[in-house]
Amino acid sequence: MASASDFAAWAQQDLVLPFGGKTYRVKPPNVGAAGKLLACAIRGEVNLGIVKGPIPPEVQAVLDTIQPDEHPALGDVHQEMVDDGLSPTTIDRFTYYAVFYWARGEEYADALARLLFMPRVTDDDLFPDEEDEATPKAS
Repeated sequence: MASASDFAAWAQQDLVLPFGGKTYRVKPPNVGAAGKLLACAIRGEVNLGIVKGPIPPEVQAVLDTIQPDEHPALGDVHQEMVDDGLSPTTIDRFTYYAVFYWARGEEYADALARLLFMPRVTDDDLFPDEEDEATPKAS
């Protein structure tokens, strides 16, 4: 008799990152990477001022185990992005997104990405025809 539970539907699915006509598929973190991702999320929230620091020593100890060529958030996709010539800034943004996607969920990662990476509207954008009153007009 077949089980009524659909375990595949409950399992964490790949993170799909479409960019520049290509789709990057990041596998869910394994057990070893999961703790490192959570530590990265804590560091990210402290660095962004979302959570008051400092980073706890036990979290820093986990962060210290991450090797320079290790990328717990993107895995092998990190090297694929490098090979495809993506800029370091773009890869860093994908990394931030992936850290929070795996650690906090898609909604949190989306909201944070919008706050961090969306272009900002300035007063000049809102009021382009207004002149600076402090600047004297030429006669």
